[in-house]
Amino acid sequence: MVMLVSFMVFAGMWLALAKRPTSQRIAKEKKLHRATDDPYSFYDPTSGQSHRFFKAELATRIVSTIHAALVCYGAAMGLYTHRNMFQDMLWATSPIVRFWYSVSMAYFLGDILLCVVMFREYGFMFTFHGICAFAAVAIICLGNMFHFFGCIGFLWEFSTIFLNLRWFMLEYGYKETLAFKLNGIALVVFFFIFRIFIGCPYSFIFWSQLSSARAEGKISGGVYLTMSLMLGGVNSLNIFWGKKLMHGLIRLFRKWGSPEAIKEP
Repeated sequence: MVMLVSFMVFAGMWLALAKRPTSQRIAKEKKLHRATDDPYSFYDPTSGQSHRFFKAELATRIVSTIHAALVCYGAAMGLYTHRNMFQDMLWATSPIVRFWYSVSMAYFLGDILLCVVMFREYGFMFTFHGICAFAAVAIICLGNMFHFFGCIGFLWEFSTIFLNLRWFMLEYGYKETLAFKLNGIALVVFFFIFRIFIGCPYSFIFWSQLSSARAEGKISGGVYLTMSLMLGGVNSLNIFWGKKLMHGLIRLFRKWGSPEAIKEP
């Protein structure tokens, strides 16, 4: 029931926001032209294809931000109120965590549907990320296990809030502001804290404990294989995205130190 209601709420928010027109910034950068009299319809003259991606992006970002804030809250509450999960990382459970995982299942189901329907626009990487996330969330929620590592995974979403805020600032013309630069630094810092410095070591610990549980026959081969593939896939994506973020931050600092960025009083 929680999953069904959550899916309806997320879908309702997305549909309510998805009819907003493509911004002038995106239309100009992508050299898009109106495909029909519909003010929301654009096409790329270089490919001759309609770009539904752009008119869906605002809705997707807002729903993504709401989901990220909710699950980060759920993870923090779960770890704080059920500290026994630190002693039993595989089998200790929390009703709070399970509730928020039901909410997250609804979100990632919608994420997969969106990526499949708009596969040309979103591509393999986003679709694969959604499938991996949904599979992991489903196993943790429906199997009622691995709640500690589920909380660690939830905390990864904290950086998503800053990623989406960066998009909003670009979208509405705040690229040259101090707030945009500070948000970019916060994005990189929290991405590396939660997804790399915490995420990678705990993912290895999780995989090691999964391997021991599999050897003892406590989990099935299917669960072990699914979680192993998910850990490898999602951490590879995090490292890939982290590298891109770091390059972007380096470019930002170089721009700050360039002669053009230094103005006489």
